[in-house]
Amino acid sequence: MKIKALEIKNFVGIDELQWNPSTGFNVLEGVKGSGKSSVLEGIEKAFSNVNRRTEVVRHGENEATLYISTDTGLEIDRRIRTDKADYLKLRQEGEGINSTEKELRKFINGDIFRPLDFINMQIDKQTAIILNMIEINWSMEDIQAWFGKEVLGINYDKHILQILKDIETKFYKEREEINRQVAQLKVQVDMIKKGLPDNYDGEEWREKNLQEYYNKITEAQKVNGFIDQAKALIEGFETKVAAINSDAESQKSKVNMKYKDLKQDCKDIIESSKVKIDKSKELIQGSDEAVKIQHQILDNQMEKEYQQLLEKYRVLKSDAEKCVNNDVNEQKDLIQLNETKIATKETELTSLDEKEEIEIGNIIIATTEKISNEKIRIENAEKYINENTIIDINPLQTQADELANMQSYLREFDKMQDIINGQLADKQKFSSELTTNIETARNKPSDLLKTHKLPIDGISVDENGNIRIDGILLDGLSEGEKFETAFKIALQRMGELKVICLDGFEKLNESEQIKVKQICEDNDIQAFVTITKDTESNDFVINGGKN
Repeated sequence: MKIKALEIKNFVGIDELQWNPSTGFNVLEGVKGSGKSSVLEGIEKAFSNVNRRTEVVRHGENEATLYISTDTGLEIDRRIRTDKADYLKLRQEGEGINSTEKELRKFINGDIFRPLDFINMQIDKQTAIILNMIEINWSMEDIQAWFGKEVLGINYDKHILQILKDIETKFYKEREEINRQVAQLKVQVDMIKKGLPDNYDGEEWREKNLQEYYNKITEAQKVNGFIDQAKALIEGFETKVAAINSDAESQKSKVNMKYKDLKQDCKDIIESSKVKIDKSKELIQGSDEAVKIQHQILDNQMEKEYQQLLEKYRVLKSDAEKCVNNDVNEQKDLIQLNETKIATKETELTSLDEKEEIEIGNIIIATTEKISNEKIRIENAEKYINENTIIDINPLQTQADELANMQSYLREFDKMQDIINGQLADKQKFSSELTTNIETARNKPSDLLKTHKLPIDGISVDENGNIRIDGILLDGLSEGEKFETAFKIALQRMGELKVICLDGFEKLNESEQIKVKQICEDNDIQAFVTITKDTESNDFVINGGKN
């Protein structure tokens, strides 16, 4: 498809233009501001509705007209208005068709490409244009399938290759932070490990029961103590028996002395009672004589004081008699009491010999039993010594001390394992997942590009999402390489409309101009170029077609 007829009215710098351009190379020459660039903008506006400036309707007018007909029978009638809605009408072979911007863009594959404009663009805009040429269908479901989830914090309005690069960068930064944390945790683990014995295995020492080791030591100490006791028991048997016998003799002597004293007490009491009885009898037998004596004494006294004391002495005599009689009665009671004591003690004295014999016999039996028990203890001691040997406790103590020392490291070991199996493992796992996602984000573009035709030969997208031509970044290309690349892209971007616009053709050197003409000729391209040059007229001159 090429432009057969062009009409422009009241558009930017064009008052009115009717032109039937050539199907090949069309040149618009004139001074700066003559309106030649407006022609290119008009062609661009007619097909793409793109404005390169804010105001496109000629100053003082309220409507601009853009009419284009093509060699395929397509007619475009576009009106840009200042006081009402714009107008667009499409016809095909004189018949009306769907008059939409979308319909127009089918013919131009997006827009009218200007190769020279492309050369002077910022690299990010160049990259965006090239990437947009690589149509890759994708959805958020694809993102979730590739990465297991929707990746947050990403601008999904970009091209999928740029999105993948942004995702890679996001995951890379996350992995950097996670790896930094992993490194810190590894330092902690190394610091703890340095404080542990070489080749320390906490689980090996955890399984061992320290109490069992101490129990073995205690049991060994008991055995050794029992052996020592048995030896001491055996060695002291004769002394023990001698002591038992000595104790028995001592007990016997104490019993003998006890019963000797008891017997002597009985004899003393008997003798004392007999003496008291004799004295009492003497008193009783001498009572009459005593009365006579008392009477005689009183009679002698009464003679002296007879008149005054006669009555008193009578009373006294009576009292003295009563007193003597009372003493006699008392002594009789004492005699009876002592006779009873004598009978009791004589009976007791008779039984003491039997009791003494019994207690001595009990001492002999007890002594025999003690010696027998001691012999049994000696036999048991000898048996224990024969069945048991002295245990060296030092190795057991060394083992217990080593175990206690090794188990003292378990807290730090567990802390280290918690870090390794907890935080470190989780972060390493997360880092590995991030690495997988990074690799996915890096490799996915090449996977996607394998199934999509690249717009030009030698073009590629590197791991950073940058466009390369034959391995060279866009901003690293020479001027000539940039020029060739721009035209390659222009050719690839063309839809049915085989048109390119070149504003500022004079800026190219002669060889570049020749190359442009050759490219257009070889590819059957209709070109519209502008050349700024001094002329006598302020109007531009068209070389190509009819106006």
